[in-house]
Amino acid sequence: MKGIIFTKPTFWKKIFKKKKFSFDIRKNAMSLLLCLFLIVGVILGVICARNGDKSLIEKLDFLFVTNFENKKSMDAFSLFSAGFASSFLFLLTIFLLGVSAWGFLFLPAIPLFKGFGFGLSTGYMYGAYGFSGVLYNLLIVLPGAFLSALVIIAISKDSFRFSWDMMTSLRGFRTDICDEFKLYTVRIFWGLLILAVSSLADMLFSLIFSGLFSFS
Repeated sequence: MKGIIFTKPTFWKKIFKKKKFSFDIRKNAMSLLLCLFLIVGVILGVICARNGDKSLIEKLDFLFVTNFENKKSMDAFSLFSAGFASSFLFLLTIFLLGVSAWGFLFLPAIPLFKGFGFGLSTGYMYGAYGFSGVLYNLLIVLPGAFLSALVIIAISKDSFRFSWDMMTSLRGFRTDICDEFKLYTVRIFWGLLILAVSSLADMLFSLIFSGLFSFS
């Protein structure tokens, strides 16, 4: 009598197969560079906050929406609209630079400026209100800002690549970049949706936690 031999199906083998994590620095060099610009922006923002005053935050509030006094007086729709409008301006700038043959030269400035806004807010809140200011940024500002920063870095990388493709196309090294442009616009669209989610998160955290803080 023949014995029955049980073997794991190929499907389950793929699921339980151990995967080794590897990180190729060369393939992710642009992402690392953009992250570096973001971190440098945060540091510069903190330095400027220590040497500046509240008026600087008020002037840049339309871009970063970090003025805590304005946030406390906004309703849900206003909070979402303000956050999404700010993110949309960044995304639009990235898109326009991406469709420019020379845009790749200026794209690193976008995460730099984004980091500057967060660093400016964090530095000012800490300098003015100490631990309460830091806690405010962690609970209300950071969740949405972190998600939007990830999107900006990812889309900036795609824009850098497409801008470079346009440059090589104009110089005759490539003849057709229509497929790349279609893929680029799809990624911009997905980036816009994720930025809407980050604005929604910013709205929710503001509504939930802003009442816990009273700065005077």
